[in-house]
Amino acid sequence: MNLVHGLKQTLQIAWFESCRKIQSWRIIITLIAAAVVLFLAYSNGLGAMRSEPGEMANNFLRPFVASATLVIGISAVIMSSEDLSTEFEKNTGFVMFTKPLSRYALFAGKFLSGFIASLIVTVFYYAVTIIACINAVGYVPSRVYLAILLALLFLLAVIGICLLFSAVSPRSSLAMIVAFILLVMLPIFLQNVSFDAEPWYSFGYSSGIVGDYALGNQTVFSFYEGSLHTEDFVPNTSVATAVMSAYGILATAFAAVIFRHRSM
Repeated sequence: MNLVHGLKQTLQIAWFESCRKIQSWRIIITLIAAAVVLFLAYSNGLGAMRSEPGEMANNFLRPFVASATLVIGISAVIMSSEDLSTEFEKNTGFVMFTKPLSRYALFAGKFLSGFIASLIVTVFYYAVTIIACINAVGYVPSRVYLAILLALLFLLAVIGICLLFSAVSPRSSLAMIVAFILLVMLPIFLQNVSFDAEPWYSFGYSSGIVGDYALGNQTVFSFYEGSLHTEDFVPNTSVATAVMSAYGILATAFAAVIFRHRSM
């Protein structure tokens, strides 16, 4: 009975929070950001398709799939990074129920609401990408559809990390700033950093598989002075999937425990 009651509370919170986010400025901001990225990607993709050698579909899709994690990261930060810290400031979730409310049910509802709201943005981004590719090239490589599953895994992991920041932050605004710097700005900076060894353990590096898998990219080694060298590491699909899953699971678990035991 307690399990059924907790599940009912979770679904009610998820529905309430999802509706609140979808009807607020958050969804408008994230969709505008996605639209701007799509416009820039379309312009760059057309130019690359016409001027660069190689497969036309990959040339066109490269700016789209390379920017997917940026859009998803922005959406997750806006939708989820304030959720738990807001509870400690306003107790918004606890005023919804007259009966005792489990913090784990509240946490799960917040997690689901962040996922649902960001899923709308993700679906919008990939739907426009696919339509644009069909219009420009005439077809979409099958790997793009499979890469969407990796994008969803990335989304789940990022939401867990955002909730962890939110659970430990004393202020909701601080949680959003920290999440934005670490999940949006830092990965952009690291794209221009070269590594002597593959940083397979890095969440930002592993998230690159979302775009690399769609394009079929692989690490290319050259033999020099008796050893193998490369100037550009590409994440391995299995390893990157495991790393993103580990970050997501651990961050979500820690966030749930901290939220459960933190005093109001």
